[in-house]
Amino acid sequence: MAMAMGTPVRRPAVHADRLARPGRRTPRGAREGGRPRPRRGRHGLQGPAPPHGRGTRGQGAALARRGGGAALREAYVHLGVAAAAPYHTHVVRLHGVFPRPSCGDQFLCLVLEYVPNGSLGDVLRRCGRLPEQAIAGVARCVLRGLRHLHLLGIVHGDVKPSKLLVGRHGEVKIADFGASRHVSMRVAGAGGTCAYMSPERMDPEGFGAAPPSAAADFSSDVWALGVVLLECHVGRFPLVAPGERPDWAALVVAVCFGGAPDVPMAATPEFTSFVRRCLEKEWRRRATVEELLGHPFVSGSPPCCATNEWLPNFHDELPIVRK
Repeated sequence: MAMAMGTPVRRPAVHADRLARPGRRTPRGAREGGRPRPRRGRHGLQGPAPPHGRGTRGQGAALARRGGGAALREAYVHLGVAAAAPYHTHVVRLHGVFPRPSCGDQFLCLVLEYVPNGSLGDVLRRCGRLPEQAIAGVARCVLRGLRHLHLLGIVHGDVKPSKLLVGRHGEVKIADFGASRHVSMRVAGAGGTCAYMSPERMDPEGFGAAPPSAAADFSSDVWALGVVLLECHVGRFPLVAPGERPDWAALVVAVCFGGAPDVPMAATPEFTSFVRRCLEKEWRRRATVEELLGHPFVSGSPPCCATNEWLPNFHDELPIVRK
């Protein structure tokens, strides 16, 4: 089933954190978390032909509806990635961009790759925490995706569990470029989620990131990845005490003035070393993506993303949605 540009789409689905389980039908317009679920047609939702003649038939896709400046920025980043390299295993693929006719220029619809297993945040909510082998696989996938983006000069700016989607075979893909930008672009204020912001993003002058530099911008994505991996290990947000609300004041105290985040005593030396290299407060001493890809925690793990062993259990806990 192919859709031409400008063809009206009934109830376009928002690219949400929770996605339908593969092989199970979702009622049209079903909502979860107050937003419509992404859904896929009999042959996959088809958009305009991707660049370089790559077809989309048989591949699921989701419509992401964005408004305002974030829409233009995300479309710009997606199109830049697509123009430089049409496909990367660990970056969610863009199939097309078109305006929503009923909203004029206020909204853009991005036809994105359908990723069937939801976000890493969904996995953590259901599983609590992940084994280190799975965490190593997640780290490897995200680092490869970040290396691809950074080589294109793109800072993601909002790495967190809900922006990391889990594919059919356990591969992790970076998604949602609403807070992303090219290093040549300078915007007022800091975008993204404050809970995963690095010290130099919270206090650029205090941590030597003023004036801004590409190296500091790329390093902020590494900090966010370290927080995500530590969260996968402990099963909760790790920078504040259990039960404490991670508001701005608590985060500034923990990130800018507190000591190094605690790593569980049960963690292996490889994981502890890896996370500490990610969560170095001084961004100039923080490990780069290339250095982390050669770290024993990642380089010593199996060649696949090592997530398949816990994906079956995750699937078993998903409810069956009947038509």
